[in-house]
Amino acid sequence: MLDAVQLLGEAKKITGLNFLGNPLFEEGFNKLVDSINNEADLNEIGIQAQHHRLIGVLSNMLRIEDAVINHPEILNEQIVGPIVIVGLPRTGSTMTHRLLAADPRHTAMLWWEGRYPAMLPNEERGKPSERMALGKAEVDAVVAASPEALTIHPWDYKGADEEILLLEHTFFSTVPESFMRLPSYSSWVEAQDHIHAYNQLKIMLQYLQWQNPGREKKRWVLKSPHHLGFIDKLLMVFPDSKVIQTHRDPQKTVPSFCSMCANLFEPLTNSYDKNNIGSHWANKLSKVLNHCMDVSNANPDNFLNLDFLRMIEDPIAEMSIVYKFIDQDFTDQAENAMTAWKEENQHEMGSHHYSLEEFGLAPTFIETNFNEYINQYIDQENL
Repeated sequence: MLDAVQLLGEAKKITGLNFLGNPLFEEGFNKLVDSINNEADLNEIGIQAQHHRLIGVLSNMLRIEDAVINHPEILNEQIVGPIVIVGLPRTGSTMTHRLLAADPRHTAMLWWEGRYPAMLPNEERGKPSERMALGKAEVDAVVAASPEALTIHPWDYKGADEEILLLEHTFFSTVPESFMRLPSYSSWVEAQDHIHAYNQLKIMLQYLQWQNPGREKKRWVLKSPHHLGFIDKLLMVFPDSKVIQTHRDPQKTVPSFCSMCANLFEPLTNSYDKNNIGSHWANKLSKVLNHCMDVSNANPDNFLNLDFLRMIEDPIAEMSIVYKFIDQDFTDQAENAMTAWKEENQHEMGSHHYSLEEFGLAPTFIETNFNEYINQYIDQENL
């Protein structure tokens, strides 16, 4: 069993700090701990992992709030015209993200920054080597515990990754339910006003930018499937965003996402039900895709759609279209950086096997629940 009071007390003792910020985030933390204790059925490894992870997240939030109080100039950092990539896993979103992040005029949150965004005591700006080492150790541990993880996601502690890791610190994110069964916490998260989380995300990006002098000259490239469900809130906080949505047949993407979750569940829980994972995530993914579609239709100038098959066939050609959309020159330097990234990442991640039926889903469920999305975005000839 986890003890919320004890966990927060440990984080305060480690940091010597007391202010966690928005009280809604502490409420979310308490809801999460209660849900873990009553619904997740974690094994001993899972309990220890969550104990460690939650203390880390709380410690980061305490340090971030302290940094903003002591350095109010952080809030003067400008996040101008961010490029935001949204789409389900296995739609080409990671490749799109990392190609854009390869452009030296751009910047993105790196994996280690997502897990360790707060500067450590006595750390100098621009010298995060200790946090980078912590990130590397954590990625190494993930891969050692679950080698199949590399077939699902290209784990790289120095690679551009998803801001869902930053949003996790608000306790308003879908991170926990991706590796634990948490129905009550999931319902609570869905019921909240996520403007609070996206305001905090902006502060965290400002803080990361402030940590690294010179980064303010670059344009942020953001990416997470999580944004699909709250894209209206993201546009409220970053109204000049350019959103690139990657698309692929849900018959392929939904079971892939479920397989990723099952892979994360396995080492942490005493038991898990693949049918439950399938039902939970298929319904949630349908809902968030429909939400993003509605927002996109209402704000067409903010959105560009990329087809998975065209992106795989000729990513550089697709990037030339992307650069027109983001109002930026597609320079030789940018193209060369992307080509170099492609050549360095030619290797296959490995074979990742999954099916709808494995998760208690039928093709007719996808056809019915994703009908509007498929009709609007998916080329019927390629289904």
